[in-house]
Amino acid sequence: MTEYDRPELAELWRLARETMEGGGRSAFSFRVEDASTATVLGELLRKPIAHPARRQISLARLDEHIRAHGSTLPEVLESVHGKPIGMSTSEEASTADAVLKFALREHGLLHAPWAAEWIEHVRRYGKIPQPALPMIANQAAAILARLHPEPRQWTTRFALAGNDLDDGRPLTRIVHKALTLIGTDWERSGVLPDAYSNPVLTSQGYLTLNDTLEASDITVVRSPRLLESGVPGPLMVLPTGLTAQAKHHLNGKTVRCHNDFTPDGIRATNEILAYTGGTAWRMSAADYREAVATLIARGVELPTLNTRPAEASWDPDLAETMATTGLMVTEEHVLPSLL
Repeated sequence: MTEYDRPELAELWRLARETMEGGGRSAFSFRVEDASTATVLGELLRKPIAHPARRQISLARLDEHIRAHGSTLPEVLESVHGKPIGMSTSEEASTADAVLKFALREHGLLHAPWAAEWIEHVRRYGKIPQPALPMIANQAAAILARLHPEPRQWTTRFALAGNDLDDGRPLTRIVHKALTLIGTDWERSGVLPDAYSNPVLTSQGYLTLNDTLEASDITVVRSPRLLESGVPGPLMVLPTGLTAQAKHHLNGKTVRCHNDFTPDGIRATNEILAYTGGTAWRMSAADYREAVATLIARGVELPTLNTRPAEASWDPDLAETMATTGLMVTEEHVLPSLL
């Protein structure tokens, strides 16, 4: 006898099957008659159960508890009763709407602007077997309720739902569809493919999403040469600008930023300062003029500035000064003055 074959749970499984196959409902009422039933149900749901009592059992919640034991509700019902869940096409269509609405309502999303179109899409094109729909719909709604347009904390697909959010999985398809309808994507919602891709180079070494940046004050730069040369830190090196991993580690930090006097350098610094509320370091129009004069006097050939940079948020004179001078200065050029 398995943990699911206990006689105390027979009525629970009968009602669960009846609810799933009956159409239109996502929960059922279960009477806990005695101490033995309360104990066995409590072990399944991982919480104390009173008796005698009547409990409302959500199919989605029941499946969540069963998944914690390494199985799924449809698998348990097929094992206990010796036959898979079955529904007619008309029952599936009416039940799908009810199940999806219930899941969204449970997580406060039923009246979201994208909800009605998402329900229609999942019901018609989601390709999710009806027995699995309550569980997957609840998972999707729970995930979507956690995501925000301007994330300040990042997570990964695995952290949200294990392998269920791998590419090609039903859960992945319907969550991605919701994100598309919202007008966003995984990363803009704070979800990275994994915790280890694109680690951030810092004075502590490379940091992943699972690491902690120990410094409270950090200098953000573009070139790893500054780290190699021992520029006073702690330093974070962002060769291509602000990344999701970098945002994660810069949250709550006091930031100063240095970059190239180039269009890309000004753009990256604007973005970093806007996100962190930090300050520019050695990046004023006066710093630029001094660097150009010093480098030319030393015979250094500076690259030509062919595109006017964006206005620098920290110095309204910098873009005009650079455009008038017509030369670019990189961090490597000014490295000696930063030491």
